Amino acid sequence: MRVVLLEVGDGRRTLRELLLLDKRYILQLPVLEKTYGALLDEVLPAGKRKELVPYGNHARGAKFLDDSHLADECLTNSIDALCRQVDGFYYGRLDIRYSSWEELRQGRQFSVIELNGAGSEPTHIYDPKHSLWFVWKEIIRHWVILWRISRLNHQKGIPYLTVQEGMNMLKENKVFEQKIAAVYA
Repeated sequence: MRVVLLEVGDGRRTLRELLLLDKRYILQLPVLEKTYGALLDEVLPAGKRKELVPYGNHARGAKFLDDSHLADECLTNSIDALCRQVDGFYYGRLDIRYSSWEELRQGRQFSVIELNGAGSEPTHIYDPKHSLWFVWKEIIRHWVILWRISRLNHQKGIPYLTVQEGMNMLKENKVFEQKIAAVYA
């Protein structure tokens, strides 16, 4: 999965004018204006790229693209070696910033921005090329993987959460999310 929120110049229009051409960016324009100010009046030379949001965030208008077809044994081994360093981490999503695909495959020149646990979304489902049927199928596939991991852990003596423990966890998470939202409000 990769994220895109950049603009490519045409040598005639300002960044602001280019952004207004894409419905994905129109709602993000107030935040981008606050962030970039007069820089949005810049006219990029034809073909020049300008990264506007350097991280994946739906609220900032990022487009998530599914490049999972590029995953191979080399990449899998590199990511697996990294994940094995986190005790008890069996499943989740890593948000990674990398220099090149080849270096990432080899486990070089990348940074883990965020480690998301089992409750994280498989963000490749947001690629605009995917249908709703694909999305549902992927979510169910991920639930099945989680169920299998849960069963294996239970067989190793790790108890399942009780309903009350699960409810408490959800409540704690809601309080935590509210605190985070208050910081960014």
